[in-house]
Amino acid sequence: MFPTKINRLILWDVLKLFAITTIGLTGLVSVGLVGQQLIREGVGWLALVQLLPFICMIALQIAVPATLLFSVCSVFGRISADNEIIALKSAGVSPLRVIRPMMILGLLVSIPAVWINDLAVSWAQPGMEQVVLRSIKEIIYNRLRTRRSYENDKGFTVHVQDVQGDWLIRPTIFCFDQVTGKPTTITAEKAQIYKDPDHDELILEMVNSKGETSQANATRFDIPGSERFNMSLTRASQNGADSARPSQFAMEQIPAEVDRQSKLNDRIQESMAIEVSMGLSMGRYNQLSDANLQGMLVQIEENKKRLIRLELEPYRRWSFGFSCFFFIWIGVPFAILNRSADYAWTFGMCFIPIMLMYFPLFGLALDRAKDGAWPASSLWIGNGFLFVVGSWLRHRVVNS
Repeated sequence: MFPTKINRLILWDVLKLFAITTIGLTGLVSVGLVGQQLIREGVGWLALVQLLPFICMIALQIAVPATLLFSVCSVFGRISADNEIIALKSAGVSPLRVIRPMMILGLLVSIPAVWINDLAVSWAQPGMEQVVLRSIKEIIYNRLRTRRSYENDKGFTVHVQDVQGDWLIRPTIFCFDQVTGKPTTITAEKAQIYKDPDHDELILEMVNSKGETSQANATRFDIPGSERFNMSLTRASQNGADSARPSQFAMEQIPAEVDRQSKLNDRIQESMAIEVSMGLSMGRYNQLSDANLQGMLVQIEENKKRLIRLELEPYRRWSFGFSCFFFIWIGVPFAILNRSADYAWTFGMCFIPIMLMYFPLFGLALDRAKDGAWPASSLWIGNGFLFVVGSWLRHRVVNS
């Protein structure tokens, strides 16, 4: 009966600390992400309120493994420092009797952690981008009022002399033409920005505008009076949402997308084989090296890379979600051996080696797997490292 009671007490202490620290760290990370959005995008307070559910989900993805490790390190470090583990051994009870319930807890937390990882990348990140897109007009005006310029990594830049109400005075706009793709610079006496969410466009109304392309055979235009220019919202946004990214598919959607991508590659390869066969049979050898075939080869390679990343996503989410279990696997025996009631010291001594070994191994495996050099299962290499070290520590706990 004694081990059963102490198991309940330990589990209750761990769960209390886990709940409190998870709420605290999630709030702290959320505030940091909110500040990042304020600085990076300049979103308004209404948009920030809409961003909060998505931000909290992303923060929870980061907080759960760290707070679970902190909780078990704190509780087991304290009971070990109070010689309760030694007392168990003296009573003929193996320390594994109090360690095993923590392993079960790790498994129970890992399953929802996988679900949280899935939602964070497939629901929260796209959701944040959509909120930013819906607020793009306000973001641009806020940036122009404070800095007199707005620019992003999509090739859209606005510089103004002043902002009077909704009018931009002496604006200079650099963008890429949506039809030709050529870089274009437009200047005007004044301009206004409108948003057309129904057509996913940003509308620039220019008064007495002039423009030119920046490439060879440059074309120039001079338009007196008022003229409207349309631009995709994703091109105007800092983030530029891309719903086709492999990381934005939910795990239940990935098999269908993998199948679609494989069939697309098969069709391209069939078309390429037909063109090559026709070129060889008709003696048109120059046809074998034309731009169309080269374009097909490039498309096949890009599709293969995309297919690899799609197949990687479930492994990445499952392996990172189950890091909760492996953090407990290594954290509990380490805290027992460390025998320190100083929870910050115990957690730091355990978490720093994990930071220095687990995350670099996980990142290395992810990069190599994206290149196709390593199999997708290599994403578990970080968890495997924690398992080996944790097993050695458990052996020391039992036999010391």
